[in-house]
Amino acid sequence: MGEFYPYILIIHLFCAIFFIGYLFVDVLILGSVKKKNPDFNDKFFDSQGVRIMPFIVLLLFLSGGALASFHFQSLNLLFVLKMTLAFVILALVIFSLFFHFVLKKPNPLGTLIHPLVFTLCVCIVILAKLMNYLFVAF
Repeated sequence: MGEFYPYILIIHLFCAIFFIGYLFVDVLILGSVKKKNPDFNDKFFDSQGVRIMPFIVLLLFLSGGALASFHFQSLNLLFVLKMTLAFVILALVIFSLFFHFVLKKPNPLGTLIHPLVFTLCVCIVILAKLMNYLFVAF
């Protein structure tokens, strides 16, 4: 299974880039555009995101789980914290998708969920880099 590690890592990194990039554009770029122009319609961005992002998130979590299986032997606090934050994101994504597809209602956390998930993603990236640094340094 170790021979697949680089391929799984590449899939995971691309999915993370797409996911965090989507959140970055939505929270920081479109957020400021919406504040300056309240009539701005971002339906195209939202509709494309609803179609693509569930698959990106699924691949992200499947590849993350596969990568985690390589690191369970050296379970440390940073890794546990990173996984906990990832599961919070997964719960929020499932919550949003449930409201969108099952209940067909607007998400009650709609204005908060993307900034919150973006912040959690930034924390996960920092934890990942700290894990890499501490692994390499020691």
